[in-house]
Amino acid sequence: MKRTFFVLFSLVLLFAACGHSGNNNGDNQTSGDSLNHEPIAKQLEGDSTIYGLACEGSNDSIIVILTSVNSDPDTIDVLEARINRRVFGRPEIGDQVAILMSAGKKSVADIVINIDRLKGEWCYQVMPRLRRRVGAAADSAVQLPPDFPDSLRRKWFTPREYGFELRRDNTMRPIGVQPNEAERQPGPVEYPVLKRYRQWHVYNGHLLFSETQRDTLGHQQIISTDTVDIVFMRRDTLQLRFADHEQGYYRRSN
Repeated sequence: MKRTFFVLFSLVLLFAACGHSGNNNGDNQTSGDSLNHEPIAKQLEGDSTIYGLACEGSNDSIIVILTSVNSDPDTIDVLEARINRRVFGRPEIGDQVAILMSAGKKSVADIVINIDRLKGEWCYQVMPRLRRRVGAAADSAVQLPPDFPDSLRRKWFTPREYGFELRRDNTMRPIGVQPNEAERQPGPVEYPVLKRYRQWHVYNGHLLFSETQRDTLGHQQIISTDTVDIVFMRRDTLQLRFADHEQGYYRRSN
């Protein structure tokens, strides 16, 4: 309970500092001290991303950001990143942002990610396909006969919603997993396999999605990690590039 109160109190001080970013008389020193005790984002080893909160004065060409490193906000040029379409989610005052700086250019951003805009439930629709016969070649075509009844077509070919939820504590929840999927009897159709990501992080301008499993002590251990790039992001639309494909998502309303 005490830790929760401290975190909330630190955030109040942080927002106060953002609201007074133009004040250089040193009054916001206390805010910087509080941030040193409570990091804005969990940062992985080897990650050079800058994390902070967007402050008053941010616009289409600059971001004024308050980090856990400095007590005063920093001003970062994002015009080049915006021209290159590498600003994902326009930051508003108080939004948590991740910024990867441009190599060799002081105070110039290469990639900007609005983490608060990225969080939430992202989904897409999938359709099943006919299950191949045992022993059939992997590239063999499976088609329905022309006179296949419409009633069975509607029954079998039902779209399913797949996706994930990105949470504030860097955990993920897969969307579309069936509770009894492992015990289900084989049917005439099959849905694509859904990866059950459980953790996510920003890492040097990329996203890391990890699958985990519990060890004998009940702790979550990472078993595989996919590196994912954001292609574009709007308020309700997200396009991600995986190693072997791109996938579009829509934001699911609560």
